[in-house]
Amino acid sequence: MAKRDKDPRLQELFKSGKAVYSISKCNTIEECLFEAYNTYILHKKGTNGIYGVLGTKIHDKLQEIIEGTATEAELPDVLNQELLDLEMLGIEFPKDFKGNDTIRNNWVADMKHFCQTFKAPSGKFTTEELVIYPLSEDRYVQGYIDLIRHNPDGTISIYDWKTSTDFKAADLLHHGRQLIFYALAKEHDGFKVRDVSWIMLKYCEVTFMGKKRANSKEKSKITKVISRGKLISELRNHIEYDLTELGYDELDIEFMIKTALDNNSFDSLPEEIQKKYVVKPYVRKYDLTDELKAEAVNYLNDMADKFEALDPDDESQWPPRSFVKINSKGNESEDTFFCNNLCNFRNSCVHIKRFNEQRMLAKQEKDEDENLF
Repeated sequence: MAKRDKDPRLQELFKSGKAVYSISKCNTIEECLFEAYNTYILHKKGTNGIYGVLGTKIHDKLQEIIEGTATEAELPDVLNQELLDLEMLGIEFPKDFKGNDTIRNNWVADMKHFCQTFKAPSGKFTTEELVIYPLSEDRYVQGYIDLIRHNPDGTISIYDWKTSTDFKAADLLHHGRQLIFYALAKEHDGFKVRDVSWIMLKYCEVTFMGKKRANSKEKSKITKVISRGKLISELRNHIEYDLTELGYDELDIEFMIKTALDNNSFDSLPEEIQKKYVVKPYVRKYDLTDELKAEAVNYLNDMADKFEALDPDDESQWPPRSFVKINSKGNESEDTFFCNNLCNFRNSCVHIKRFNEQRMLAKQEKDEDENLF
């Protein structure tokens, strides 16, 4: 990050007194003003979350691989070493709602498969490119594009590596603004952007011929997006059917399936099976329309206006995000997962600490009432 901050183009904007924003800053302003206050007014660093740390390490190594200064074979060691370092530092994954480690186990399984199987894409690329987009004469937005492909037709394609869970439809607009901003900035620089996409590292896209339902009479082309850690388990029924068709007996099939499941790999299966299933990285495209471009610009300006309207010397103007939400049934439910697990100020925020203490006290009082008789 220090290297990024020293870019002369950014330094010139700062020196000229221009207001410089980023998608990350605008999202923080929208989601929690108290976090924005700590980060951008008090300039506190807080405690990095585990996903940010791991994501950065993977991103850095991917950049080196694309640039030709590292090889794909180095990725598994990067992941394993970082997991060990985080364990020694006591930085943990969030627990699931039962207090178990399924979140950690699933993330590690997905990313291990990615790191073990990643192949660098072909084509001409640039990585980690700084882009700056003017919202007005005195207000700018800056960011770094993970990956730009220079297409043979003179256009470019923009990609963003993501180690997160795949986005729900309701969250697409929120996450998509980053890609739209990248496109706006490159178009401002004179490029024609063909498309924008996320590369969802935890997932793969599998294409094969098979029966969509057990009672289907004929096979058809099937494309599935699958969590990498569950590649074989998700395809198990299809693979068993294929092995039966090839004439293998039940014992052989059982042994081959068990080996494939244990390794989460097609490698131990017959060559006919390996050739049938085409596994590719999951590249999720996002729409690039004039409407979405206008929405993104309006959003960035709205968040900047909101930030600049608040008094930096009055902490009371910077409240925390709500700790409750309205669920699908219209009832109020707790919403503190981000604050307790992912926020950089989760260990120092007085607001979430107070809320947790009040919640614990209320639970204790309820338990005492229930155990009265």
